[in-house]
Amino acid sequence: MKRREFTLAAAAAALLAPAASVRADNYPSKPVRLIVPYPPGGGTDTVARAVFERVATLMGQPFVVDNKAGAGTTIGLGELARSRPDGYTVGVGGTSDPLLPLLYDRLAFNPSADLAFVATLATVPIVLAAGPSIPAKTLQELLAAGRAKGAQPLAYASPGTASPHHLAGIYLGEMAGLPLVHVPYKGTSQALTDLVGGHVPLAMLGLPSALPFARQGKLKILGVATAQRSALAPEIPTISESGVPGFNAGYWWHVTVPTGTPQAVIAQLRDAVDKTLRTPALTESLLKSGFEPMLLSPAEAEKALREDTAKWTKVIRANNLRGG
Repeated sequence: MKRREFTLAAAAAALLAPAASVRADNYPSKPVRLIVPYPPGGGTDTVARAVFERVATLMGQPFVVDNKAGAGTTIGLGELARSRPDGYTVGVGGTSDPLLPLLYDRLAFNPSADLAFVATLATVPIVLAAGPSIPAKTLQELLAAGRAKGAQPLAYASPGTASPHHLAGIYLGEMAGLPLVHVPYKGTSQALTDLVGGHVPLAMLGLPSALPFARQGKLKILGVATAQRSALAPEIPTISESGVPGFNAGYWWHVTVPTGTPQAVIAQLRDAVDKTLRTPALTESLLKSGFEPMLLSPAEAEKALREDTAKWTKVIRANNLRGG
C-alpha cells in the first residue's frame, strides 16, 4: 500500500470485528497510559479527561493522560501505533485520522492498518461565524451578497491548514457557490481574536469557542455545519436549512488502540466507555463544556467514518492540500 493511498479495508475490519465473548483475565491490572495527540486544555484533552476519570473508576485502575501534541496529531498517534498491543496504551483519535496519509509524506504509520477502533466519545459542531465587518445577519443574506456580481471573495479563518474547519470552509464554498479565501491560524484563540477585532470577516470554528462571543454580541453565528441543530444552541439554524441544502461537516472523537490488541480487552474498554457516556452527570458536564456525547455501535461508526473519509478525500485531492 502506498503511504498516500487510503483504503478503508483495514479500518472496516477493525471497526466491525466482533467483540470477544469472554473478558480478558485480570485486565486492567496496572495503570493504563492514555495518549492524547493534542496539548493540555484543548477540546480533545477536556473530553478525554472527563470520560476516562470515570472509566478509571469503573475499571479499577487509573488512566494516565500523556499529551503528545504536534504535526497534526501524527506524533501522538504514531507513538500509539508503535505501542505494545496489550491494552495498556490507549489513545484518542478523530475522524481526520484516515486522512493523514493524504496530508503527510513519509508517514511512519498507517492509521487504517495500525490502529483499531474501540468506541466513540463525543462530537463538537463546527459553525460559520461572522465578525463585525459583515453586515449580513443571516446566512441567506451573506450568500446573496457574496454571489452578487462584482463581489470580492471573502476571507475566512480556521484553526489551521487541513483542519476539519478548513475543509468545512472549502466544502461550503463549493456547495454554496460562494468565493472564499482561507486564512490559516495556529489554533482557535488567535482566529477568534482577529474575527472579533474585525481583521478577518468570517471564520469556521468550533461552536463551544464561538458561542460565548456570540451571546455577548461580539460576533454572529450564521449556521451550524452539522446535519441537525446542536443541542448546545438549538436556536441556531444549520447551514443546510439556511440556503445550502445537504451541507454537513462535523468531526468527532473516538477511542483507539494499536492493531492486535485482544478483542476481549477492546470489548471491556468499549463497555466501560459506553457505560460512562450514558451517565447523566457526564452528559451534563460535557454539554456545559460544549461537547455532545456520541454513542455509536462499531458498525454505525464504520459507516460514518467511511462516508466522512470519502467526502474529505475528494476535497483534499481536488485542492491539493498538505498538512500544516
